[in-house]
Amino acid sequence: MAFEIVELKEETFTGTKSEIPEFDPQKGFGPMSEIKEAAFTKFAKNEKDYVGINASLDGLQYYIVASVDGTGDTTFSVPAGKYAKFVTSETDRPALDGFIGGAYGEVSQSSDVAIAGSFNLEDLRESEFTIYIPVVAK
Repeated sequence: MAFEIVELKEETFTGTKSEIPEFDPQKGFGPMSEIKEAAFTKFAKNEKDYVGINASLDGLQYYIVASVDGTGDTTFSVPAGKYAKFVTSETDRPALDGFIGGAYGEVSQSSDVAIAGSFNLEDLRESEFTIYIPVVAK
């Protein structure tokens, strides 16, 4: 699974958050994927102006569906910096969550960068599913 390192500018998104369970290998990605799909369906008015943010906040894991011009109960700022960018044409939610898990595996095995945050950005504004994971040089 190849990735490239890109620089992102700071962006602030507003939307809604849904608590998601920690990954349980016994149950797979199903429970988490169902919550993410339901959150996106409830909040997003279309498929291209929104992002999904997987974030650890106050010790809990959340999925935030948001947009730059959004309304909602949660605001999250993605800081400027270096990110590992992964792209896939996959559209099935459980497969996408598996792709995200694989992306983290790739970054953790990199000899050049390390994971630098407790969130990631699923950019649904791109033509294909794009995930950004914050990184720092080793």
